[in-house]
Amino acid sequence: MSGPNIRTTAAQISYAVIYKKTNLSAAFKQRLTAKYPNTTKSAIKALCFTTIRNYLSLEDRWLIHVNKRPKDKLVRVIITQALTEFIYMDKPKHAVVNEAINTAKKLNKQWACALINSTLRKTVETTSHLGTNTAAQFSHPQWWIDKFTADWTNQWQQILIANNQKPPLWIRARKTPPAALLPQPHSTIPNAYKIPAQDITQIKEFQDGDISVQDASAQLAAFIIDPQDDERILDACAAPGGKTGHLLELNNNIQLDALELYPNRAKKIHANLHRLKLNANVIVADASQPQDWFSGKKYQKILLDAPCSAAGIIRRQPDIKFTREPDDLLKICQTQQNLLSAMAQLLEVNGSLLYVTCSVFNQENSNQIKNFIKTHPEFSEIKLNYPFATNCEYGIQIISGNEDMDGFYYCYLNKNDV
Repeated sequence: MSGPNIRTTAAQISYAVIYKKTNLSAAFKQRLTAKYPNTTKSAIKALCFTTIRNYLSLEDRWLIHVNKRPKDKLVRVIITQALTEFIYMDKPKHAVVNEAINTAKKLNKQWACALINSTLRKTVETTSHLGTNTAAQFSHPQWWIDKFTADWTNQWQQILIANNQKPPLWIRARKTPPAALLPQPHSTIPNAYKIPAQDITQIKEFQDGDISVQDASAQLAAFIIDPQDDERILDACAAPGGKTGHLLELNNNIQLDALELYPNRAKKIHANLHRLKLNANVIVADASQPQDWFSGKKYQKILLDAPCSAAGIIRRQPDIKFTREPDDLLKICQTQQNLLSAMAQLLEVNGSLLYVTCSVFNQENSNQIKNFIKTHPEFSEIKLNYPFATNCEYGIQIISGNEDMDGFYYCYLNKNDV
């Protein structure tokens, strides 16, 4: 990894995420301007993702070699980032130490060079480190660990370990992918393949719409909906359009509305549909306020991929370990309940509602549906059963890491005639 600009920029981005609670995508957008070549951007992103993903465990490794934690938070990041390169990127000891010192100088932290030098030289000679506490051992803030252990007594360690892995690249294919992509088919989900990491946007099959990026667990949604000819279907909270496109791939003879609150995200739906050469009625509006956009003709099926904590996709969004707070869940759950109640009004009698989150928290999933049915007794569950999913009181949970998939929750509901 050549050039101090990669390390200085990466340190500034990781600092913004960990200590300023800046969204990682926003930090990338702010820092990685057009002056950076694509190869440099890729190197910076890789360093940031790995540092943030493992930050608490890496910091714990070097803290045992100092008398007290440095007050300067950017210095903490510089030291931790250096260990990222040493442990996860196989950089030589001397190079890691020297480049960390150079990074400190570039960031006007010359006063910390001796501290950085001494600390890193001691740390890189440490052959093993188990962690001084649970947060360090699993590289998650303690409240996340407490939440996972409360909800998943037997699987919490699997979830935490999966969260710290580099995520795989899953694709959805209209036809068998080329052998050159080295595709590994999913054991159960049709047309889902895992392929080696690469820039898929440069592949002809992607450009032609024959393959799309979508985790295998997310691909289950369209199969559960099972779109039939002439059905009126709503894909609520539809951006970026992966599930919208998949529904149309399964059956292009449907009346599909794709709803999205934010105009910029709605553009992604249009772009995905254009690439796939498919069409849907894209509506920019608030799903929880149907009086502002609903035409009056009720839907036969609704897919509600609700906003959530994203606790099932931490391996793809490691920044949420630091940007989320426990109190955020209360607001998220209220939003989910508002959306469920709004969707209930728009569904025909005998229609079906699929509730989906990329979370593994019961508070957002099974408990949410339990509360919804209490206030909407006309709804009953349509049982789902898949070998890779865990049955909950209501719905099913794909545990993070099961068959190398993201953590997703599904509950399929029928609106009965009462």
